[in-house]
Amino acid sequence: MIKIVYITERGRRLASKIGDILNYYRYPFSIYHLRDFEIEGGERGFIFIMAVGIVIRKYIEEIKGDKRRDPFVIVVDEGGRYIIPLLSNHLGGGNYFSKLLEGELRGRAVLTTATDVNGKVGIDELSRIYFLETPRKEDILRINRKVLEEKVDLYLPSSWKVIDRRIYNTYNVHYHERDYVVVEDVILPRRYVVVGLGCRRGVETWKVYWAVKKALYIRDIPTWRIDGFATVDIKGGERGILETVEKLRGRLYTFKREEIMEVYRVREDLERSPFVLKSLGIYGVSEPASILGVVKLRGGGIHPKDVDLLLRKFKNRGVTVSIGIG
Repeated sequence: MIKIVYITERGRRLASKIGDILNYYRYPFSIYHLRDFEIEGGERGFIFIMAVGIVIRKYIEEIKGDKRRDPFVIVVDEGGRYIIPLLSNHLGGGNYFSKLLEGELRGRAVLTTATDVNGKVGIDELSRIYFLETPRKEDILRINRKVLEEKVDLYLPSSWKVIDRRIYNTYNVHYHERDYVVVEDVILPRRYVVVGLGCRRGVETWKVYWAVKKALYIRDIPTWRIDGFATVDIKGGERGILETVEKLRGRLYTFKREEIMEVYRVREDLERSPFVLKSLGIYGVSEPASILGVVKLRGGGIHPKDVDLLLRKFKNRGVTVSIGIG
């Protein structure tokens, strides 16, 4: 959950506009007046519409903790002209959300992280955009200091591409036949990305295809970075799903309804649909299927409770899409 906090009426209007942006990109959020705002723990990030000084004096100490797991903190002036990320700018997505707001609000994101200022991509940002395991804190500090002075070696899997042109300014890019990324002497294992799919019976291929494309767009995931698609077995023969997976050169995994329901028994956070339960005998398809797909690709080495949902159930023209990662 992202919390948007304001003080004045002008701030409230801007908070509503920011909420519309986050809603379009399917990021859960809530809006609070400062007097009603509380830090509960577990928030993904905070967007404060007020002076930077207020946020630093009153909230930063309570919010910050582990550099690798901190929620992001962004401050926006009431006019929406300046968007300033203060905390967890790379791993937490502070810079990413600031740039997102910059484009939609037509303001200016004020980035102060050294790698960004120098047109470089640090190892922490690299792990975020490629969906890799998070580097150790000491490796982040060591590698990021080094890339500010010179190019270091980066090895990508042979089927992967350079996502950001700044990577060429930061690394000597090489390719290898391994399924992990290497930066200098640091190995960054991939996290598995699985697209879960559900649909109405007989839905057209183009509807499934464009629902998937939009889901990938709003999460900045290139199609080649998808490790698999997943659905319930009774939907595994749907032409729209099969042809979409083929178009995107992917592999489809199917799961029994009993397996789907087991995920609901251990995950209270998933959406439950009475309509789907009545028609299919399960509470839903795309969210649990994406989770099970990650578990399968990890060889059972991860529990369904530990799979993150990059995108929760996204509905579009009779198609539901979710994206799991782990």
